[in-house]
Amino acid sequence: MAKTEAESAKQGAKVVAFSALRPPKPRSVVIDGLVFVSGVGALLWVLCNMAPN
Repeated sequence: MAKTEAESAKQGAKVVAFSALRPPKPRSVVIDGLVFVSGVGALLWVLCNMAPN
């Protein structure tokens, strides 16, 4: 039996709904660490350039 368009649309909506219920993928610790270190480095660079010589 061939599926009608309504059934296939309904199936697609179910797939989207169930995929939305799954928890998001955890963020990479390495990327978070690199972003943190670069933020600290940028802050130190700005503070050193603002200091009077």
